[in-house]
Amino acid sequence: MQIILNEFGQYLGSDKENFIVYKDQKPVKKTPFYKVKQVILTPGNTVSTSALFWCSVYNVNLMMASNTGRPLSMMLPLSAHANVKTRIKQYEAYYNSKGVEIAKAILSAKINNQTALLERHGFDGRKLNIVEKLPKIDGEKVDNIRPRLMGIESRCSKVYFWHVKTLFPDFLQTPKRMKYNAEDPLNNLLNLGYEVLKGEVYRGVMYAHLDPYLGYLHSIQFAKPSLVCDIQEIFRGMIDEFLVNYSQRLNENNFEKKGERIFLKQKESYKMIKAINELFEKRIEHQRIKKFGKYSTIRTAIKEEPIKLAQYLRGEKESYLPASIYSVKRGMLR
Repeated sequence: MQIILNEFGQYLGSDKENFIVYKDQKPVKKTPFYKVKQVILTPGNTVSTSALFWCSVYNVNLMMASNTGRPLSMMLPLSAHANVKTRIKQYEAYYNSKGVEIAKAILSAKINNQTALLERHGFDGRKLNIVEKLPKIDGEKVDNIRPRLMGIESRCSKVYFWHVKTLFPDFLQTPKRMKYNAEDPLNNLLNLGYEVLKGEVYRGVMYAHLDPYLGYLHSIQFAKPSLVCDIQEIFRGMIDEFLVNYSQRLNENNFEKKGERIFLKQKESYKMIKAINELFEKRIEHQRIKKFGKYSTIRTAIKEEPIKLAQYLRGEKESYLPASIYSVKRGMLR
């Protein structure tokens, strides 16, 4: 469960057992600490130090978001940096064959999930069927093979987007996928969905004691959490299918123009963020690390993905096999 403060003048406080949301100095909602997974704050709202304290005690993810709903920062416990051995192994893998295998495994998982999603919607997924080329790509370290991997990723993504965009309402369809400075509503809708996913992945990466800024498939760049970007690739298809379904209820009046760019209106952005977080609580067929049944929530699957990677880096697992969140017949959600 999450608490979102997105109305001007809201205040988050607490008593001995609950978070309390106030509006105009009056309590409007009370929620036990243990039920809350995330608190999202926006400009114009305030939070008490007591509420911050209980967020720390109960490991509640506290995120600061912009007025458009884009995640900006989050509060993490000091224990997020506790396991030095994991980070040492992470850095070492960047210069050895483990980094190569991780990058190839992540790209393979992304393409396989994209292929399954296309086939479930009646498209020919064989157009992305170049995964068999990945084992032939080899090198001593990931820097040597990244250009070839990203070339494959780029070709697959173009074919994938060309088909997926047709599943959206006509007024949203656009000819090209743009990650940065997009002007059209579909790309900005996708970018917002990916930002919400990014925040959840970031939290999982820190929980696994990994460095979010050293990835393998994505290059190291200043201020770019490349490992978060890596793991995010595995789950992008989940966001794509969610947005295909969610967009069917939208119309042009749900968007607004800011300069030359078109975004979801602020109120609609927060509705979508809330819906994505509800999606994270849905159950999928996914074997948990501790073998507790064959199903888990999507949030748990995202949280455990960096843990699996950390186990491989420390030598506790012989291989790293990213999550496969789709099958053609059953789809993702249960």
